[in-house]
Amino acid sequence: MMTRLWQAMGRQLRHPTGMAGSVIGWAMVHTNRIPNRRAVAALGLTNRDHVLEIGFGPGESLATMTAQASGARIHGIDQSARMLAMAARRNRVAIAAGHVTLALGPFAPLPWPDRTFDKILLVNVVYFFDPRGHAMAEVHRVLRPGGRVVVYATDGATMQNWLFSTPHTHRLFDAEDLRLLLVDGGFGEATITVERLQLPFGVEGLLAAGSKALP
Repeated sequence: MMTRLWQAMGRQLRHPTGMAGSVIGWAMVHTNRIPNRRAVAALGLTNRDHVLEIGFGPGESLATMTAQASGARIHGIDQSARMLAMAARRNRVAIAAGHVTLALGPFAPLPWPDRTFDKILLVNVVYFFDPRGHAMAEVHRVLRPGGRVVVYATDGATMQNWLFSTPHTHRLFDAEDLRLLLVDGGFGEATITVERLQLPFGVEGLLAAGSKALP
């Protein structure tokens, strides 16, 4: 019984739906608050940036980015209609003003032309990427030369102790795995950094960043 419950929670984290998805979204607001803030800070946003967040969840990072760079054009895409609804409510003023635009859809292929964005943010989403690397290759494709990507993932050594994190729902990463994800997606090794974050309750996070090479 408990095993099925944890498996159901893992599926909801992967693709939140229904009322359970709303509960998951509420939990994300609180558990992701520090990772969101650290990842947004690492982007180095300016008011001139065209930004994409992939897997925006309940929209906390979108709101943070809007507050930090009100002139930036911010887009987001998520696979979950429930998360889209929650994020739209949270960011309704910025959406009405034309500063934030949200889309429902898969992480690969992305519905934007090559070289669209200056900055791309991914927080607690790469666990759900296609292991063949298509999603990170899409991140590289839509990023402009010289653009920056920032990725946060909880370290696999922490996640392997969480009962909802199973091979059926989550792909686990250590620092080297995260670096290779970026390299395999097309980012140059020399541009990639991976920082370890010590978070509350003994959680260890990984904050990676990389840049797309200039022509």
